[in-house]
Amino acid sequence: MSLGLSRTAQRRLKRLTDANEPVIDADRRFFERFPHRTYRVRRMARTEIAQLETVHGAPMAPLPTDDAAFTVVKQLAPGVRLKIHVPGPADEDGSDVPDEGGAWLWARYAERHPRILLRETMMLDAMRLPGGPLHEGGGA
Repeated sequence: MSLGLSRTAQRRLKRLTDANEPVIDADRRFFERFPHRTYRVRRMARTEIAQLETVHGAPMAPLPTDDAAFTVVKQLAPGVRLKIHVPGPADEDGSDVPDEGGAWLWARYAERHPRILLRETMMLDAMRLPGGPLHEGGGA
């Protein structure tokens, strides 16, 4: 997928993607510890904010002082995750949000941004292809 970024922005995004690996690894470990969970809600990492700002070419819009940026991670299958970013209360870190709360946030976001449902459907379809983790004949 080409985002039409300048070479400088592409290099910055690559560095930020590499720097974001510990956050991705923490999401993976969360779902390994809680295999019954589908959603994780957490504060948005600085690297994620910087990635969004790089892609959009502008600073993230400021939130009201009583809000903070959160990431909702949805695991479609082990190792296959999507994430969205939503505002939330500044005095919380997201760790107490149950799966039902993550599902509610995801559904609310999807109502306003149907492209996330399209992305989710495309990923699920790809996972059902031969060799994919959800293929009926056995997966990877």
